[in-house]
Parts: sequence; structure tokens; C-alpha cells
Amino acid sequence: MKEQVFVSVVLYAYNNERDVETALVQIDNTMMNYFKNYELILVNDFSSDGTLENMHNVIKDIYGDTTIINLSRKHGVEHAMMAGLNKSMGDFVFEIESLSIDFDTELLYEMFKTATSKGFDIVVASSGEAGWKSRAFYKLLNKLSYLNVSLSTETVRLVTRRALNSMQNLKERVRYRKALYELTGYSKTLIQYEALNKKKSRAVNRENITLAIDALVSFSHFGLRAAHLLTFVFFVFSLFMGGYAFYNYLFNQSLVEGWTTLMILISLGFAGLFFIGGIIGEYTSRILIEIQNRPFYSTKSVEMYKEKKTRLELVQDRDNVSNH
Repeated sequence: MKEQVFVSVVLYAYNNERDVETALVQIDNTMMNYFKNYELILVNDFSSDGTLENMHNVIKDIYGDTTIINLSRKHGVEHAMMAGLNKSMGDFVFEIESLSIDFDTELLYEMFKTATSKGFDIVVASSGEAGWKSRAFYKLLNKLSYLNVSLSTETVRLVTRRALNSMQNLKERVRYRKALYELTGYSKTLIQYEALNKKKSRAVNRENITLAIDALVSFSHFGLRAAHLLTFVFFVFSLFMGGYAFYNYLFNQSLVEGWTTLMILISLGFAGLFFIGGIIGEYTSRILIEIQNRPFYSTKSVEMYKEKKTRLELVQDRDNVSNH
């Protein structure tokens, strides 16, 4: 007997023309086998290849209700996923950030059973095959974060409606969902799986660097500690220069008059400016982001496709395709 709850699957797509058809059919098959009611929400993050066209081509092979959200410009994973999550209506919501899936889609149902049978509101799955850059970032974030959590690379996430609503209601303008879910306080568990194929590690780009900086500044004391460290370094240097000035005043007979006083004043003055500027700069940047109150995403169009076939007709169509 199929599960009676309503389930949403939110998928992020950016230049995935090679993967979109296979991924959607596999996920739809799994949802159709285990759930009576479900929806697929595809967020097209301003793809420049044939991703959208291939989405349209595969719609006829999808049983569940399907929504395609086309964003008006490139937003990045976090903001694009928020567009899909805001549109979702499921009691349980799957978050899949890449259509290059490296897991058996049966894993999705295993995550659902883990959530319902053991009472977890957040279930994440990971192959544990993160690159050294990701491991270094999470190690730094976990060490400096005031959340007292252990974040890591996640391939797919399942959240209950109450956990999702709590995350969406948070006022944070930096929408780093991993950390925001931790702030909600809902129970979480991790499922490890063996990857079907080895994925290439993500290349470091402007989007990744920006997200990493936002996460470190907003969810850890990285900014303040970095400012304090630089302040300490320059302060020590200023003291050294002050001591050097005194040394020259006492032992250097050819010293220009007024040089010692000027050097001491400049050294201590710059030390204070570095200290004050570092702290004020960090807080000012955070305040600016908060008061701008800009929308997280801008939508170009939303396409909605309702189921048009019965399950039997759909299965027969797929069998005919496979026989050919």
C-alpha cells in the first residue's frame, strides 16, 4: 500500500541538459511506486544550454504534478532552492541540489521511512566523498561556529513541513539552509550510502567563495576573530615601532627632533584605527544586508503541468519505449 502523505521533491537545475531526463524519470518512478500523491518542482537557474528544452521533453513521461520555475537570472543554489521550497506544498519535502545523482533513488524512500519510524524531522544522506576543499571549509566552520554543530557535505535532504516552515520563518537574510535548519532545533540524522559513480568535485568559483564567506561571517565568529587577529598583529607591530622610536631617542644622537613623538603617535593611532575599523566594518556589512530587505529571488515564469495519464497508461508507455 502506498504512503498517503503528500510529498514534494524540489530539484535544482543549472546547465544539466545531459542529466535532467534520466534523473527526473528515475525520481518520478520511485515517487510513483511509494507515494499516492506527490509533486516535482524543478528550479531552472537561468540555464544557458538545453536544460529547459529537455525538461519540456520529459514532462510527457512524468506521472506526478510537475512545476518548472524559471528564474530571471543566475541566483545560485541557495536562493534558487528557496524559490522551489516556497512553492512546495508537501507534508515532507525532499531537497536535491544536483541532477547528477550518484545514488539509487530507492534511497529517497529509505529516508522517508527513517523520518516517520524514528521521529526525525530532518534526514540527510551523503556518500562521504567530499573533496579536500569542502572538508577544509566545514572543519573551519564547525570549529568557529557558535551553533555547536557538525556540518558536512549533504547530497539530498528530507525535511518535514514543520521543520521547513520554521526555517523559512527565520529572519536571516543569508539563506544558508544547512545552518538555518540547525537553528530550528529539530532532530536530525545522517544516512551514509555508497556512491554509484564517482562525481567530480565542484570547481572553486565566485558563487562558492561568496557562499563560504557568507556562511563563515553569519554563522560563526570568523569575521570578528579575523578582525581581532589582524588588530593584534598590527598592534604588536605598532608597539614594536614605539619601542624602536624610544630606542632611537635614547641612543641615537643624530635623531631628528620630533621624530620619536611622531612615530609613537602614528603607531598607536593606527593600532586603534585597525581595531575599531575591523569590528565596525563587519557589523556594518551585516546591518546593510538586513536593512536592504531585497527579495531572495526573481522569477521569470512558472510552468505547471498536471498529471494527464493514469498510472496504467504511463507504465504501458514506458514499457513500449523500453521495448523499442
